[in-house]
Amino acid sequence: MNISRLHPTIAAALMVGSPMLVMAQTGATTPVELKAERQVVTRADQLPRRAYRLDRLPSELLAVPLDELKALGEQLEGHLAADLAAFDIQDNSTLREMFSARATLAQLRGDWAAVPGWTAKARVLQDKAGARLAGGVLTDLLAQQRQEQRDTAWLAGEVQRRYGAMPWADVQDIVKSSKGGIETYNPELVRGAFQSQLDVVARNGQMSVPDGVVAAIISARMQMELLGPNKAAVVQGLQAVVDANTQAGTREDIWTPRTFSIAPDAKASPVVVAVWDSGVDLALFQPAAARGLAFDDDARPVRDLLRPLGEAQARWPQLRSLVKGAMDQRAALDTADAQRLRSSLAGLKAEQVQAFSEDMNLAGLYVHGTHVAGIAVDGNPFAQVFAATMLWNHLSVPSKPSEARSRATAAAYKTMVQGFKDAGVRVVNMSWRYGPAAHESMMAFHSLGGTPEARKLEALRLFRIERDALRDAIAGAPDILFVSGSGNEDNSADFQDYIPAGLELPNLITAGAVDRAGRETSFSTFGKTVVVHANGFEVDGPVPGGDRLTLSGTSMASPQVANLAAKLLALKPELKPAQVRKLILDGADRLPGADGQPGRVNLIHPRRSAQLAGIAQAR
Repeated sequence: MNISRLHPTIAAALMVGSPMLVMAQTGATTPVELKAERQVVTRADQLPRRAYRLDRLPSELLAVPLDELKALGEQLEGHLAADLAAFDIQDNSTLREMFSARATLAQLRGDWAAVPGWTAKARVLQDKAGARLAGGVLTDLLAQQRQEQRDTAWLAGEVQRRYGAMPWADVQDIVKSSKGGIETYNPELVRGAFQSQLDVVARNGQMSVPDGVVAAIISARMQMELLGPNKAAVVQGLQAVVDANTQAGTREDIWTPRTFSIAPDAKASPVVVAVWDSGVDLALFQPAAARGLAFDDDARPVRDLLRPLGEAQARWPQLRSLVKGAMDQRAALDTADAQRLRSSLAGLKAEQVQAFSEDMNLAGLYVHGTHVAGIAVDGNPFAQVFAATMLWNHLSVPSKPSEARSRATAAAYKTMVQGFKDAGVRVVNMSWRYGPAAHESMMAFHSLGGTPEARKLEALRLFRIERDALRDAIAGAPDILFVSGSGNEDNSADFQDYIPAGLELPNLITAGAVDRAGRETSFSTFGKTVVVHANGFEVDGPVPGGDRLTLSGTSMASPQVANLAAKLLALKPELKPAQVRKLILDGADRLPGADGQPGRVNLIHPRRSAQLAGIAQAR
């Protein structure tokens, strides 16, 4: 999970240098005519930060005629062009965001003929098969519809034709999730999010905002302009593609045959697995003797190992249904829960969005840790769970970063790892990730840190206090194997500075996500620290109270690796973390990439790792 204290849409808007332009769903770029001498950029913090002055609140700008946004768009486009001319950016995901932004800004200008050129450039550097095929297609079709003055029937037919011609095995997840997202699109949700967060950012900054906010305004306004009147037609076309492939069958499952369970009567030893997450319902598991430790969002120790719902407890049945509905909707399953979600979203007014969003954030945090724990100990009757709980903020207003807060967080990390040592923990799963951009976003929200450039440097300084403490704590626990998830932003952990996924330590292993067929998911973050992959797509697991949900993310892949490590240690407790890590890596398969050559997916093979360890009890 991402530790960002903001609504995902708003967090993206506040990450300057990373334009959040929804309609331009595309990849990266090929070289264009740029200056011969450019500064090489290998890290996100090397990119400049800028501020823009608004004459109206962001939510008010959503309602103005497009002509009134063009001057703002020209400023943003000028800066994008200048950055591409000045910098040799060594990161495909950053480049694709920038070129996607150019596509959206072309839409704002009404230069419909220019849009496909930008989306085509953006697709070239997409190395995931589905995104390379489907990226920018809807953007292109909406531009073509405007340019040729076509009706909605034409659009529905073209959506069906274009997506239907793509290999279903490659694009089915994108088609289903796109349909689910567009089907639930409601401009009131966007207005409400803007009013509760971006308007506050503007007021706090005396109408001076980061460039990501400007990108979000233009993107949302173009979405209202282009997608709003065409929503039904797009959904109709995508639904036709889904329906046409209902008999296509599911992808081959190469994951399940790799897994194994330990028999209850096997010759094995208890193994303590810590789930460092948002809280665990220990009533569903065999708890460790020490049970766990917990800290609140300000890194103060608390007693709650399972996140309390507070006054939302009475709404839990409805919230649980909405969470399940969101997962079903993404998978294009027309269940009662998905119908309930669609009805709820369709009926929301702008003034109701903040409360609804906070409820959903709370529900997500409530289920996350328990779901992860269920994956980590599945098929291992000898596993005992230690709840390492972080009660992250679910509210729309984020916490205020400060040196005192970062030092408290650093101390909490050290205390938590010492707790692992004291409790005899052998494996720790960490399905969370953040970087200096999280601090930068929170500081931008509260207008802290001075100029955008000064804010960037201060955010980096505060983050490094926490990063160094976590790194030192993990390094100081050599008898424990730590497992982390890479992240869900489809970006490179080499370009961004992340913890724990960006750390390189002998007792840490970072996992990316694939589906059951071994295909890298569209969301999985990659990079040199992401050394293994596991199933993280539509994974079944428990939630507090004992019900089960299907969730996706590298949060679900990481505990698959922790699960393997815990089983190896239960069956062979004399193994050291370095040995377990080597067994996991040696047993993994380097799957072929799109070109048929060995790719970056290194899929773990639990049975093979057990065999390499000389374990015969795996079944």
